[in-house]
Amino acid sequence: MSWDSAQIAQFGACLQDLARYKYDEYEGFGPGEKFVESLEAWLWQLEPGERADAIQFVLTSLVFVSRLELDHVIGMVYPDVIRPILIRRAAKELCLPPYKVARITASREFRELERKTLVLGLADGSRLDRLRRASPKLSHEQVYLAPEIGEDTRRSMRQKLTEALQKLDLDGPAEFRQVVLVDDFSGSGFTLLRWSEEEGSWDGKLVRLKKHLDELSTARLVASDAAICLVLYLASASAYRTLKERIDRARFGWDLEVVQILPDSLSQNGKSIAAMSQKYFDPVLRDEIKAKGGDPALGFGEFALPVVLHHNTPNNSVGLLWADTSERDDSAHRRALFPRRERHNPERP
Repeated sequence: MSWDSAQIAQFGACLQDLARYKYDEYEGFGPGEKFVESLEAWLWQLEPGERADAIQFVLTSLVFVSRLELDHVIGMVYPDVIRPILIRRAAKELCLPPYKVARITASREFRELERKTLVLGLADGSRLDRLRRASPKLSHEQVYLAPEIGEDTRRSMRQKLTEALQKLDLDGPAEFRQVVLVDDFSGSGFTLLRWSEEEGSWDGKLVRLKKHLDELSTARLVASDAAICLVLYLASASAYRTLKERIDRARFGWDLEVVQILPDSLSQNGKSIAAMSQKYFDPVLRDEIKAKGGDPALGFGEFALPVVLHHNTPNNSVGLLWADTSERDDSAHRRALFPRRERHNPERP
């Protein structure tokens, strides 16, 4: 950086504090490597005149979601999302205004709805182990990691729900009446739900999920009139708008809730870090990444987000943050600041 002693004292101490406070916990770093080492290698590949802008981006624009912050978001799901949904449904059944919370939550209708709520994770990122611990009002038998539930598990779930209803002296069949689908992050909404021109139909994770829910309904584990709500811990404002519109167009009849929406103002499009990402994006990745999402150097969908999650970096973020080819023999050996662990990789067929 060619800093003098005063700049080293000012910026060096700040970067080390950020590293200790957050950035060192990134789970994508290799053995013996932390943030400062990654930053040094990242800056070295840039032209000297570009490094000041890169450091300024790290200091003022980077959004790093730590494990503690994500745990806080997860801890808000039951009290701020699930419980209000159940209160509104129970209030409607009781013909009461939803603001009469004490009366509603003391009712049999609310307690039945609460026990007949099923939480399903869409992927590993749903962190259902943390959600279980943060939702003491829900039984562990109401939370399942995946929506693909086999016949043996269905029988066990139904039996345990029946026993729980008997112990709680609650009425009604042993069927779940509220389903909550959970995922950690969406930057564009593309993976979850999209229209396929080739197939002439809807495609994506939610389409497959709907088929599994229909199977659970046919098996009478989920009630035919069950309400479905998709809950995302984090999502860009664009992904929220897109998903809401697509869910309506696909006529799923599902609700969508996002605990923390990342505003459009975070986008780095038109800023120096976006230009540098395009300049230094490795051509080998351009050849491998499909063009459906636009220029991958600006992230999938060209959202140019400055976002890093403690366990991985979204591919909707600017390429300089996640696109690492430093260990590939067939590449230009580009170094990412927070290397992304890809689900699909040509070296892991």
